[in-house]
Amino acid sequence: MKKLALLLAFGFVLSCAPLLCRPDQTLLLNHLEDRAPEKYTSQLLISYGVLKVPVKVEKDKDKYRVESARFGGFSFDKKGLCLNVVCIDLPFSPDGIIFGKTLTGEEKPSCTSEALILSRDADAYLVKHYFVNNQLAKVEVFDKKKDRLITLTYGQKAPEGYYRRVKVNWEDLTFTINVEEVKF
Repeated sequence: MKKLALLLAFGFVLSCAPLLCRPDQTLLLNHLEDRAPEKYTSQLLISYGVLKVPVKVEKDKDKYRVESARFGGFSFDKKGLCLNVVCIDLPFSPDGIIFGKTLTGEEKPSCTSEALILSRDADAYLVKHYFVNNQLAKVEVFDKKKDRLITLTYGQKAPEGYYRRVKVNWEDLTFTINVEEVKF
């Protein structure tokens, strides 16, 4: 009876212990922001219900240009988006959405029974990256200033290295970004 009680106590302690994990270095390297292609042009289709908006994203080194026939275009760099005198610090660039390149190398790992979680606490954002079976499954971005959560759920990855579909949940708004084409 003592052995059974000891075995049950040991099992209870193990079930409550936090999981320790070390992320695979290849996984980290494959999702670093700095590993994104330096130059590309991508065609996206943003879908919200029956509304579908084609968007073109061009990257040349650290400069981005986003264009849409419906909303015009704007340019920005990796440091953030500045319109007139107002600048917005972005949690990651379009490379994060298209290629899943969202890691900076400053993330701290933790594990659950289902996923590896890499978290980064930036000034304006708390960013959590969820990897399931060594694949990027989800990124949660918590905006500390506005107290809101944005979740990006990644779909299938194309052989060329980009994600074909990313579902975005932003409070009550849910839309899908379909990557139609990427030219390098």
